[in-house]
Amino acid sequence: MDGVLVLTISGQDRAGLVEKLADVIAAHGGNWEHCRMAHLAGRFVGLLEVTVAGENQQELEVALRTISDLDVMIAAGTTCSAVEPLRQFDLEVVGSDQPGIVRDVFKALALAGVNVEELSTRAYSAPSSGGMLFEAKARLACHAEIDRDDIRSRLEQIAQDVMVDIQILD
Repeated sequence: MDGVLVLTISGQDRAGLVEKLADVIAAHGGNWEHCRMAHLAGRFVGLLEVTVAGENQQELEVALRTISDLDVMIAAGTTCSAVEPLRQFDLEVVGSDQPGIVRDVFKALALAGVNVEELSTRAYSAPSSGGMLFEAKARLACHAEIDRDDIRSRLEQIAQDVMVDIQILD
């Protein structure tokens, strides 16, 4: 039976790191499924889903942990089973950077029963003022019975409190 591995990787950014990781996975019969990778604070970090035949899983795990200059954490995943489909939508947040924006926005979403499927954020210098701006983009999901107007109302209040623009995109 195939196993599913969820890898969290981190290493000093250098050329060939992804190639080395892909080589180890392929050499042990693994299949590179989904990933998100980025350069953060001088490090190359990522999340990766790999499927591998059960008889090769242990050898693959050992080989992954021995890649030089790469920290690898491995968690067992599960194959996707038939689940109730969720309604998905996108969220965008833009405004002056300040501590607590992510906490406040995503606490409100969690309290409303909304799941975060994907999230990317960045802080950058505003072209005209030189002040720092914050931007977040998220792919969210919730059950159909959850009241979207309630979600919108909660987020509008937060937008006023922390002075950011929050948009829900269908």
